[in-house]
Order: sequence, then C-alpha cells, then structure tokens
Amino acid sequence: MAIYEKALLIYNQNAGQQEIEETLAMIIPKLAPSIHELTLKQTESKGDAEQYCIQYGEQIDLLLIMGGDGTVHECVNGLLQQAGRPIVAILPTGTCNDLARALNCFSIEEAVEAILAKNKRTIDVVQQNERFFANFSGVGLISDASKEISTTTKDKFGKLGYAISAFRSMIEPSSFTYTLQLEGGEKKSGEAVMILAMNGQYLGTFGFFKDITSLSDGKLHIFIVKEAGFSLLKSVYQQATGTDELFNNPEQIEVVTTVHGTLETSRELDIDSDGEITDQTPVTYKLFPKELTFITKEV
Repeated sequence: MAIYEKALLIYNQNAGQQEIEETLAMIIPKLAPSIHELTLKQTESKGDAEQYCIQYGEQIDLLLIMGGDGTVHECVNGLLQQAGRPIVAILPTGTCNDLARALNCFSIEEAVEAILAKNKRTIDVVQQNERFFANFSGVGLISDASKEISTTTKDKFGKLGYAISAFRSMIEPSSFTYTLQLEGGEKKSGEAVMILAMNGQYLGTFGFFKDITSLSDGKLHIFIVKEAGFSLLKSVYQQATGTDELFNNPEQIEVVTTVHGTLETSRELDIDSDGEITDQTPVTYKLFPKELTFITKEV
C-alpha cells in the first residue's frame, strides 16, 4: 500500500542532463512503490519551481525537491501562497544544501530513507518584506560574497568557490551604519560589516549555528558582525574546526533573538536570502512558527 497518494518531483535542469538521469534512475524505483501517483516537473528558468508549487501545491501530499538551496527557496515561497500544503522532502543535489543539512539529510540516499520512513519535522519560516526564507537572510559580507561568485566559479569549484568569494569579501569589508528595531521597543544601532537573520543552522555547508539556532524554536536569531578582516577569518576557521567559540566575543559579534524586527541601513544594501539576492534594505522580518512540514532523518 502506498504511503503517499500524490507526489510532485521538481528537479533543476542545471545539474546536467546525465547527472539528472542517473539520479532519477536511482531514486524513482525506490520511491515509486510508496507513491500512488508521481508527477515530474523540470525547471527551465528562474521562478519555475515557485510557479509549480503555486499550481500543484494544494493537489499533492508530498513535494520532492531535487535541487539546491535556490530551488528550495523558490518552493518555500510558492507553498506559502497556498492554504493547503504538502509534506516537503529535499533530495539534495545543490552546492551547499544548507537546509537539507539542518534536516540531517546530507545525501540523496539519506533523504530517500527518511521519505520512506515518513520522518517529519515542522519548521518555522520567516517573512522578509514580501518574500519568505527558511534558512537565512543577510546583508553586507554575505551578499557581497554571493554577488562575487560567478556561475563559472560555482560550477568549477563548487563549495570551494563560496569559500573563495567569502575570503575575498572578508579581507576588504565595507561597513555600514544600521538601526535594528526589535519587538517590545528594543533598539540596536551601530556599525557593522554583516547582519545575518538565521532560522537554520548551516551556512555555506558549515554548521556554525548548530548550538545556537533551531528550525523549530519559534525564534529568529540575528547575528550582528561588527568587524571583519583577518581576525574574523581566523575566528571563522577556528569555529569551523572546533577550536574556538566564534559567538562568544560581543565586541566582534553580537547575537539577539526576536520574533519580528525591522532593519534599516545607512545605504541601500542587497539582501541575500537563502543564497539568492532577492531584495534591498530596509527590511522587516516576521517569524511564523511551525509553518511547513519537512522530511527529516532521525538522529
């Protein structure tokens, strides 16, 4: 007997035709016996995944996303325009797959096992002006690094390409003045080189936030990075290798939690949302607790 009645599999053609065919040939025989009706849709251009979710979201009980963080971001925004929403499963084939990592699905094989076991977790999502994100939103260094990396560099170097771009941005950071208005009237202001609004735990494949944030804690964690250069680069490296506590230095990085807030900056800054440049400051954040249900691997 099928576990799921109707499922939609959205896959990103940018992965390469041969790779797509090999992946589909591996997962479909495993999933098909547990799905009564399975529909496949291939994205051809930006925005297609979001439109597929708007069109089919209320008709299915399982959404399979075969792609990276950008494809997941589109699907989240499409699903949140629907009243009825399916369970969502990420089949990670992107460069970083940060949300899939937070759900303990580090590989397609692990994701398939979790889908068949129907392990579920309901997670928070955050509204950012008129858009939504599930993992992170950031301004400053993070968006500079995102714009720095070219498609060629990304295709050639993969995860290393992001590290190269981040390194370049950290060496010569551009600071800005900010005002952050939080719930209850609390206000923060000063100089920063980056501000991250985190719902997830991973950024660029690194689990910097695993001990601080949770996808389901009903809180938005905002990290205000006040300085960069080699000192921040050293701290990031030590945090990644488990030899330092990156966020225990309030003079360098301040952490605040909120449910909603507004960020204004001295100059208009691009906003990187789940790896996509989607908007510019000023920005208003509002967290919606336990809004979407994802497949997760139990640990």
